[in-house]
Amino acid sequence: MKRLLLFVFINTFVFFACRRQDTQDEPQFRSAVLEYDVHYGTHPQQTMDVYIPAGVRDTMGLIVLVHGGSWYQRDKSDFAPWFDYERGLARYAVININYRLDTPTAPPVPQQTDDIASAIDALDDIYHFPASRIILLGASSGSHISSLYAYRYANPQRIKGVINFVGPVDFNDPQYHTPGHWQYIFTGIEYIFNHPYQGNESYYAGVSPYHYINASTPPSILFYGGADTLVPPTQGQRLHARLDSAGVENEFYLYPNSGHIFNNADGWDAAQKAQNFILRHL
Repeated sequence: MKRLLLFVFINTFVFFACRRQDTQDEPQFRSAVLEYDVHYGTHPQQTMDVYIPAGVRDTMGLIVLVHGGSWYQRDKSDFAPWFDYERGLARYAVININYRLDTPTAPPVPQQTDDIASAIDALDDIYHFPASRIILLGASSGSHISSLYAYRYANPQRIKGVINFVGPVDFNDPQYHTPGHWQYIFTGIEYIFNHPYQGNESYYAGVSPYHYINASTPPSILFYGGADTLVPPTQGQRLHARLDSAGVENEFYLYPNSGHIFNNADGWDAAQKAQNFILRHL
C-alpha cells in the first residue's frame, strides 16, 4: 500500500511539474503598453518612451529610435512624430530613447552605445520583452552611435537592419582632413571626442562604424543630402562601397538638393523607403 501511494504521489508530482513547465514555455499573449519617460538607468538622461502592441512578445519586432544633436544636445522629442506613427500602425514595438549626452569628462563612446544596449535590455527586465528582432533608426550623430552599436557591439543575430539618416560613419574619411570647410567641421568632432586627430587616427577608426563592417553586418539603408554642410556626402558613399565589398545587403540614396535636414519631398520619399525597409526586414 505504501509503495502504491508513493508511486501515485511521484507520478502526480511529475505530471503537474511537467504541466507547469509546459505552461511557462508557452508564448503568452500580453496587453499593449504605452509609457513615457521610462527610466532604464540611474542617470536622469537615461529615459525612453515605450510602445508595445498587444500580442506575443517573444518574436515581436522592435524599432529603436535614436535622436541626433552632435552627441551633446537635443533629445527624443525629435523622433516623437515617428514614434507616434509606428504606434498608430501597431505592427511592432518601438522605443524612443534619450541617452547620456557628451560632457568634457564623458565622451560619446562607449557611454552612448552602452545606453542603447541598456535601453534594449530594460525591455526584458521591465516588460518581459526579449527583443530578438531589432531595427535601429538614427539621425545624424544618432545614426553614428546606432550604427556603431549594430556593427561593433550587438549580437548580429538580433539586429535585422540599420536605418541611417545622414550619419557620420568614418572619421578617417580624407574629406574630413582636407583643408577647408570639412576640416573645420572636424575640429568640432575633435572637441567632442576629446582627441586631436593627428596622432590618434587609430582611436577615430575605433569609434567609426565603417571599420567594423564584415559579412555578418546587418542590412542597412542609407540616406544622405548632397548639399549637407555638416556631414559630407562622402560618408554615405564610402559606407555604401564598404558594405558592397563585404557582400552586405544595402541601399544608398543621395538627395542632391537636400542638406542635413531634407526638404519636404526628399524627406517624404526617404521616410517611405525607410518604412518599406522595416516591412521587409522586421
